[in-house]
Amino acid sequence: MRYYRIRNNRGDAHLAVEAEDGRLTSLTSINEEVGDFRDLLRASYISGQGTDDIARHILSAGGGESFDLSTLIEWSRSGSGDARLTSPLDPDEMWAGGMGNLPVSPELMETLPEPSKVAVEGDRAAYFYKGTGSRLVGPFDNIGIRSDTERTSAEGELVAVIYKGKIVAYSTGVEVAGGLLAKTWWYSVPSKVFKGCASLATCVVTPESLPDATSRKIGLTITRGGREEANKENTTEHRKSPDDIVQWIVGHDTPPDLSIVYTGGLVAAGPLEVGDVVRVELEGVGFAENTVEQV
Repeated sequence: MRYYRIRNNRGDAHLAVEAEDGRLTSLTSINEEVGDFRDLLRASYISGQGTDDIARHILSAGGGESFDLSTLIEWSRSGSGDARLTSPLDPDEMWAGGMGNLPVSPELMETLPEPSKVAVEGDRAAYFYKGTGSRLVGPFDNIGIRSDTERTSAEGELVAVIYKGKIVAYSTGVEVAGGLLAKTWWYSVPSKVFKGCASLATCVVTPESLPDATSRKIGLTITRGGREEANKENTTEHRKSPDDIVQWIVGHDTPPDLSIVYTGGLVAAGPLEVGDVVRVELEGVGFAENTVEQV
């Protein structure tokens, strides 16, 4: 199932599920104890029931406030209307993949500098801490670029949602990274942590509804001044599976209960400029559409 979070003009938040195509039903309006996706995950962890099974049980009570998805998307884009889509969840922390998790052809491998070859050929996944969830923005909010970077890129990625060390859902979004202004060995180290350094799509999808997350079409477009500046497409192929990636993160640490990890830059473009609109869309999941601002 696909899970969305909606906030109306009164400030009320709803966890909603797409029970039928294009139509969302608020689980919160049926059972007030279910305020966000974390509540479903907690209930699943305690009971041993699947997240979707719990949602179906709640829906079986009948009723529930209903929303039209296309209308919510339009209201969210324009800032008008009675409600809007927000980030589908609030993770405690975020991680992001670095060089080394994408398939590299032998021809390209020959052209890579030695540090990049080490990252690609190594057994360990290269992952960076991307900060607490307070840096995350929703599907229609502004992402940021720092004033101390020469080049900032947008990367569209498969996002794995981790609860108590296991993947419980997938999403997509924009992972923003830039090269730091330093003429030293760390010149090319990505600047990962800042306000608006990541966005999350309109929804999260459970593995039950997305059994194969690693063979999906993903696309990224950048629009500047009403004209298309970049258009990239790819397939969610990884050198290391999402489960392997998560094991590298949790294997030597005990992260907070709810975390997300951007599994690697499957589509990327830049440099970004203030006012650019970045859209990332993942087949079978959803999309994020974010405007760039200076932070």
